[in-house]
Amino acid sequence: MSWAYILGLQDMGIPSATLGQVRHRADLIIYWGCNPVEAHPRHMLRYGPLSNGRFVAGRKNRRMVVVDVRRTSTAAMADVFIQVKPNSDFEILTALRALVNDLDLEVEEVGGVPVEKLEELADMMVNAKFGALFFGLGLTMSYGKEHNVESAIALVRDLNKKTKFIMIPMRGHFNVTGANEVFTWQTGYPFCVDFSMGYPRYNPGETSAIDVMARGDCDLLFVVGADPCSHLPRQIVEKLKNVKLIVLDPAVTPTVKMADVAIPVAYVGIEAGGTAYRMDGVPLRLKKIIDPPPGVLSDVDVLNQILRRLK
Repeated sequence: MSWAYILGLQDMGIPSATLGQVRHRADLIIYWGCNPVEAHPRHMLRYGPLSNGRFVAGRKNRRMVVVDVRRTSTAAMADVFIQVKPNSDFEILTALRALVNDLDLEVEEVGGVPVEKLEELADMMVNAKFGALFFGLGLTMSYGKEHNVESAIALVRDLNKKTKFIMIPMRGHFNVTGANEVFTWQTGYPFCVDFSMGYPRYNPGETSAIDVMARGDCDLLFVVGADPCSHLPRQIVEKLKNVKLIVLDPAVTPTVKMADVAIPVAYVGIEAGGTAYRMDGVPLRLKKIIDPPPGVLSDVDVLNQILRRLK
C-alpha cells in the first residue's frame, strides 16, 4: 500500500487530521477497501464509530459506511454497505465527485452499484458535519493504484467546499509510517531511496528493492525488522538464493530461516524503548516493559556497533 498511497499523496496533497480529531468530531466514518475489525482490531473502539469523543459520543451518534468488494466483518456493522465490482474504485469515486458537485449521471449503475445508492452516499457525505474516509489495500492495490488515491483525495477536496472532510490511510505493518517519515526528513524522499551515487536519489520503478532485485543488481540484502520472503513476489524471493542475506529480527520468520547471518534483537516497545509513528503520522514514545534475554541487543545498538566497525 505504501508506494501507491505516497505517490498519490505527492501528486495531490492530502486533507488529513489526527485520529483524535476523528474520535471527537466525526459523525460520518467511511471505510473504503479495508476491514479494521480483523486488520486493526482496536481502531473502531478507540478512534472509530464505537469511540466516545468529546463532541460526538458512541455508535448511535455516528453513521458508518463500508465500501468493499465483499461483505466483511466490518461491513456487517455498517449502516450502509456498498458492494462494488473488483477494480472499479476509480469509476465509483469519479461518479461520487460528479454527484457531490450537483451533476447528474446518465447511467443506471456504476461499478456494479445502482446510481440511487451512490446518490444516497453522496447526500450523506455532503450533509455530514465532519466526515472521515479511511482507505486500505482494497483501494490502493486494485486497478488504478495511485490514481485511485488521487481520485479519493479529489473527492475529499470537493467535499470540503461544502462541509468538513478528511482522509487517513489504514497503514499495515508496525511503524511503516515511521519508516516513511524518517526517510523523508533524513533524505527528502519517503521510500525507494538510492545512495549508490553518494547522495540520495528517488525514482520509483527503478530504485525500489523489487526493481533492484529483479535486475540482479543486488548481491547482499540487509533486512532490519522485515520479512521480504513472506511479502515480496515469488520471483523476487527465488532470487534471494543467489544473494547474501543478513537479517535483524526478534522473531523467527521465513526470511530468518533463509538468512546467511541472523541476529536476534529485542522487541521494540516491549524489550526496548523507542519511537513509533501512528497511521496518522503522530509519533508515540514506547517505553521498555521488560528486559530482553541476556546478550540480546536492540536494533539500534546492533546497527551502531556495525557502523563503528565500518568506520
